[in-house]
Amino acid sequence: MSVIGIDFGTTNSVVSLFGPSGAEPIAIDSPPADWATLGFDRVMPTVFGVSDSGEPIFGWAAKIGCENRVEAVKRLFREEESVQVGDQSFLVEEVASLLFAHMKKQTLAAGVDARKCVVTVPANSRGLARYRTKVCAGMAGLEVLALINEPTAAAMAHSAKSSFDQRLMVVDWGGGTLDVTILQATGGVFIEQASKGIQQLGGLDFDSRLARSILSTVPETNQWSAAMKAEFRLAVERAKILLSTQESVTVPLPNGDVRRVTREEFDTATRPLVDRVREPIEQCLADIRADAGAIDALILVGGTCNIPLVRTLISDLMGKAPAEGVDPMTAISEGAAIAASIMAGELQDNDFFVGTEHALGTFAIGASGSQEFSTIIPRNHKLPATATEGYFPIDDAQVSVVVEVVEGDPDVPIDHEDNVVLGSFQIELPDRATIAEKGIDVTYSYDLDGILQVSVSDKLTGSVLREEEISYGASSDKRELVAIASRVNETMDTQQVGERTSTADVNLPAEVALLVQRAKTKVIPFLDHAEAERIRGLVRIIEDGAGANHEAVRSLEEALAPYSYLF
Repeated sequence: MSVIGIDFGTTNSVVSLFGPSGAEPIAIDSPPADWATLGFDRVMPTVFGVSDSGEPIFGWAAKIGCENRVEAVKRLFREEESVQVGDQSFLVEEVASLLFAHMKKQTLAAGVDARKCVVTVPANSRGLARYRTKVCAGMAGLEVLALINEPTAAAMAHSAKSSFDQRLMVVDWGGGTLDVTILQATGGVFIEQASKGIQQLGGLDFDSRLARSILSTVPETNQWSAAMKAEFRLAVERAKILLSTQESVTVPLPNGDVRRVTREEFDTATRPLVDRVREPIEQCLADIRADAGAIDALILVGGTCNIPLVRTLISDLMGKAPAEGVDPMTAISEGAAIAASIMAGELQDNDFFVGTEHALGTFAIGASGSQEFSTIIPRNHKLPATATEGYFPIDDAQVSVVVEVVEGDPDVPIDHEDNVVLGSFQIELPDRATIAEKGIDVTYSYDLDGILQVSVSDKLTGSVLREEEISYGASSDKRELVAIASRVNETMDTQQVGERTSTADVNLPAEVALLVQRAKTKVIPFLDHAEAERIRGLVRIIEDGAGANHEAVRSLEEALAPYSYLF
């Protein structure tokens, strides 16, 4: 029985196995010939679909030949519970679990009996996404030995071909996220020193910019069918990839016309996205109090790092060319396979350590008298981690306090979007006379799987006042997870998807419910943050008003219109 490494990507997934000659990707899908020649021969699109006869469809078959499908399910991990596939409703966890189950099945078909794995996650992913990733792999019948940050995996793949002790910068820019991480590789041990990323910025967003640029010259696209829109999105993605090696490309349109796009036009449309890589690079260097000269090797992974403008900008910023010998499409999976061999005890001379990309803390009244982010586990702290901070009430007569568990950034205002409240608990204080006697200690214990244990204790006696586990997924009721796993097994065994209800919100009129679901699962995951928040705000207004706010409904229709090619 073997252990494998899985890169569960936003747009593409790869499975690798560590063997006598090193880590090698396993062919788990069969791409069309014109995609295989573009470097996708060992890559499975992270796409799930359902045929008209109810058969589950995965990978290339779903991406190219299935109208009822869902893409980029990993982006839905952040906050969505369900997703619409055709006219049926699936929990996000179920779709992800089915994808993991299919990868496991295809790995077995390739002659590798793997039931244990290491799965990669973006360095900037929050606890929610980490936990959901591990749970979904588990519901697919895989024992997850560890979750490893994608940049760390890429560094391990690079260092397998270079035995020197080095300080590495990894820029991991794939289909959904951007991560920049600085690691120290010493004697086969990989230690994250700094990490910064952008959660929703990747190849999907480049596709969107290119599509909008092309569509601005095409009339009557609102008459395109769903199949025509899907055909156009595929043509746009392929054009983006070809423009990494060609100066121009012809994009076929569903109506029979074509549009010629040059690399210069593509660069102009996407330069604002490319420029955003500066901030995480500069932040990571600032975190280690060093300049670009302190970096020994620059590693670029993820499909977006194949774009010439991206490579040029990063190389110019760092004053060095990217390291050679690293396949941007498969390096993360290869590194995960190395990590899996370490975890299984097969590879003795290597190890790795993972750090936090976000701070964990609580909101408290500071010395200035205003509320502030009080850090308990800081950013860039090695995991697993345990830390304790003490707090006191603000008044002798106070009988309780509210402890809010927060993941985010202490350097931004507390109401900033980066600060996410994971849980909130009311704690009854000890019945004593003064503030000094009513103190509490708050302890956080955070593991590699994104599970946070919170303990609140009496500062004077040490007695525990409250203990909570912050882990989340489809439901806090683990029986629902068992039910999901059962449905996944049945679907894979019978190759039939059972009947389901529509994802439509029963509290909304049918047409409005469809519009809201379209916004949530077909459009918002593919937009940059500012635009996504604008549309998300309209959705909230509609849901709060049970669909009666007709002006908000019209505004949402107008907001979605420029992105009609996405649905």
